Amino acid sequence: MHKKNAKKLEDREIRRIRGIILRGSFFDRKIGETVSRMTRLEVMGQLDEPIEVHLIPDVEKGEVLVDSRGQGSFQR
Repeated sequence: MHKKNAKKLEDREIRRIRGIILRGSFFDRKIGETVSRMTRLEVMGQLDEPIEVHLIPDVEKGEVLVDSRGQGSFQR
């Protein structure tokens, strides 16, 4: 039987956490920005199981996550 790759499992958790943050965010249609409504502590409260804290991005309320210029904190 094969083992699951630890890196893949970690990436899956990061995507799940980012999804929680984006679903709880506000999209401003005028400016074209997605703005966070959650903090790191609120995200930890949403998770149903214990998780390593370093996997959760340090977001603040009002932080621009995604914008039309590609300068949001969730954009590469």
